[in-house]
Amino acid sequence: MQAPAESPRYSKTLHHVPKAMSELLSSYSGIPEHDQVSHITKLRDAGYAQHPYPCMGTFRFLDLDLARHEAYKEHVLGPLCQPLTPGKPEPLFLDCGCCLGQELRKLAADGVPPHRLWASDIEPKFIELGFELFRDGDKLPRDHFLCPGNVFADRGDLTGDQLASLDDRVTILNISAVFHLFDLEEHRRIVDRCLRLLRKDTGAPVLVLGTHAGSRDVAGPQHLFRGKRHMCFHSGESWETLWREVCGQPQWKDKIAAVEVKAKMFARIRNEGPEANDIITLSDMDWEKDGNPLQMFQVWVTFKSDS
Repeated sequence: MQAPAESPRYSKTLHHVPKAMSELLSSYSGIPEHDQVSHITKLRDAGYAQHPYPCMGTFRFLDLDLARHEAYKEHVLGPLCQPLTPGKPEPLFLDCGCCLGQELRKLAADGVPPHRLWASDIEPKFIELGFELFRDGDKLPRDHFLCPGNVFADRGDLTGDQLASLDDRVTILNISAVFHLFDLEEHRRIVDRCLRLLRKDTGAPVLVLGTHAGSRDVAGPQHLFRGKRHMCFHSGESWETLWREVCGQPQWKDKIAAVEVKAKMFARIRNEGPEANDIITLSDMDWEKDGNPLQMFQVWVTFKSDS
C-alpha cells in the first residue's frame, strides 16, 4: 500500500516519540531511545495498511491519555495497586477499545499486578501489534486481551462477544475515544453494555472513566455527519442526561442506588519540542478558542446490595 499524502488524518513521519511514551518504551520494553522512532513507524505502517484509522495515521496511539486523567492516581492506580484485603473484592480493570493496549502497559509499568488488567478491541491486528510494539509477551497474559469485544452485543445474543466473560466483574472501566464515533442511540447501547460489565456486589461505587471529543454546545449534544457516519459529541449536561436516562430504564432502575456523573471540557495542544512535555492541556476557560473541545469524565455507579 502506497503511503497517503500528509493530512490531518495521516502523518508520514514521526519526528520524535512523546516523552511519556519514550520513557515507557525504555523502562518497560527495553527499547533504547535511538531505536524507538523506526520501531514505532514500522509497526504503525503495518497497522495502517489494514486499518487506516486516524489514531494510527496520526500516531495518536502514542498519547497515554489515561495517565493524564485527573482520576488516574487516586481512583485507578491507587486501588489497582492495593494488596488484596480479606473479605473485600479484588479490583479488576478493563480498557474497552484499547487500540494497541498502551494504557494497559502504562498501568503495568506503574506497578499494577497483571492479573488485574484486561483489555478489549474489535480489531485482532491491534492486539497483535501491541505485543510487538511493547515486546511483552512474557509479561501480560494474552488471554486478558479480549477480541472481538463488541460493545453493541445484544443482551440475548452474545455469540462471538468475548466481553461477556467479564460481565458483572469490572470495578474500573476505561472507555476512551469510543462514544464520539457513534450516534446517540448507539451511545445508549454502549452505556447499557458498560453497566452490564460493572461489578454489582461491592457495596461501593464502581467507576467508568475516559476522554473523548466534546460538544461545543454547552447545553446539549452536537450531532455531526462525517462521510456516511452520524456522530454525536456531548456537553456536560447531555452526558449526564445520557447516563441518567439509561440507568432509569426498566432493566436498571430497580438495581441502581445512585449514579454520579462528572465531566469537564478542556483542550489539548501537541507540543512538538522533544524536550518538553508532549501535551499541553488548556483549562476549561481556554478550550472555546482553541479548536474542538475534549471531555474528561468519571461516572460512579452504586448498585443496590440485592441486585
